[in-house]
Amino acid sequence: MATQITPPSISQDLMRIHKVITRGIAVTVEKGTEYLQAGFPDPMVRKGYSDYTQSLTIILEAHHLGEDEVAFPALREKLPSAPYERLSKNHHEIEAQLRSVRKTIPALAETGEEASLRRLVDILRRVTAIWRPHIQAEERHFSDEALAAVMSPEEQARVTGMMAKHGQEHSTPASLALPFVLFNLSGEDRNTMAAKFPTTVVEELIPNAWKEQWAPMKPFLLE
Repeated sequence: MATQITPPSISQDLMRIHKVITRGIAVTVEKGTEYLQAGFPDPMVRKGYSDYTQSLTIILEAHHLGEDEVAFPALREKLPSAPYERLSKNHHEIEAQLRSVRKTIPALAETGEEASLRRLVDILRRVTAIWRPHIQAEERHFSDEALAAVMSPEEQARVTGMMAKHGQEHSTPASLALPFVLFNLSGEDRNTMAAKFPTTVVEELIPNAWKEQWAPMKPFLLE
């Protein structure tokens, strides 16, 4: 049977990374709340949670930077009525919160300090309140139907390629950030995302050279 070629879709790419980040926020809040009640089971779990939270901030910042610098300028030419200023304002609001998250991570990773963990969970709850309506607006304005009406497959392919390149360049350290992206997805979403990564990353670096670095995050990732 011939392999079906999936046409390039800016909308589907946005929805896919939104799934990664939405799950990342939810897991961080859920597990953080659990650890506030019972404490961290052991130092390795604490490290994994801290690394997972750090990876979430890296991917969220890279995603919004990619939208502001690559996606929105390209889309504005085709869909000028979308609320770009409001969406970018949301990005800045979330980034302000993430700066506070980053300040809590060192103390949390080192000692599991309750005050740092409580502050982190509270901040990410505030992020959730911005994030949910934000992605709903993006997915509504940049739907497959809306984009197909104004952009050819070739134009969408060019933009998705630029977005993927920009995202990977700003997702550092890659040894944490890229496994975070891949393993917060499952099934076809994961396969599609993996196809956007260099083959060496998927087949060699993640399962081998980088494994020791991201392995503490495994309890928080999908199988």
